[in-house]
Amino acid sequence: MQLYSEALGEYVDVPRPLNSIISLDPAATEAVFMMGAGHLIKATDAFSYRPPNAKAIPKIGSYTHVDIEALKTYNPQLIFTSTGVQRDLYKKLINAGFNVYPIPVATSIGKIMDNVIIIGEVIDRKINARRLYLELLSTLTSMRKKREEPIRIYVELDLGGPISPGFPTHISDAISILGGINVFEHIDEAYFSPTPSQIIAQDPEIIIYEPKRGSKMSEASVIDVFRRRGIDVSKAKLRLTPGDFLAHMGPSFITDVMKWLEQAINR
Repeated sequence: MQLYSEALGEYVDVPRPLNSIISLDPAATEAVFMMGAGHLIKATDAFSYRPPNAKAIPKIGSYTHVDIEALKTYNPQLIFTSTGVQRDLYKKLINAGFNVYPIPVATSIGKIMDNVIIIGEVIDRKINARRLYLELLSTLTSMRKKREEPIRIYVELDLGGPISPGFPTHISDAISILGGINVFEHIDEAYFSPTPSQIIAQDPEIIIYEPKRGSKMSEASVIDVFRRRGIDVSKAKLRLTPGDFLAHMGPSFITDVMKWLEQAINR
């Protein structure tokens, strides 16, 4: 079956039936499981631990590197990657002779839903994909908020340094849907490192801080992180995520993360 890949700008030969997948994209891994086809995935990247069943699948790489020799032993019919940061990786895999289907990075909530349809077609679970899509749409409709004055929100992800989302991101889009506005909505870059003066100038009402996955930070320790950079956050409401939460681009961003965001904004 020849299926067009927007990322590659060409058709990819997708076997039918498809029985062996390697997923190096956490969002794709989750989507495949949520369509009832998790058994097709034989190995994943280390960050593919959603849903919980995915934790038991062998891990053969990180988000940007993979054990090629281990990959060869699985002899997969298809490999899922993302675009963006994984662009060099999927080019390397294609050059090594692997059959790769890159899934576009989600720059909006709509793109997360579009990717469900794309993945559903690739794995031949079209009815399940459409059902999941409609469930996500229903969830979104129930959460839509509109305010005369959107709540000003600053989001900071600890990715080895402070990183904040700009306009073309699923995070900024989610905040807008929930009645807020990302204080850096005017930034064209998807992700960037704001200076302390930039953050102070935006005077956010809510600060959402995402620590590194597995790090246990208290509110006091996060306040100290900002204080050491010369940023007084005492006037803003501070919200801490569990880590590797907002950055996720799979369907559970809508079903779980956006519900958390809704509560974080409204409480």
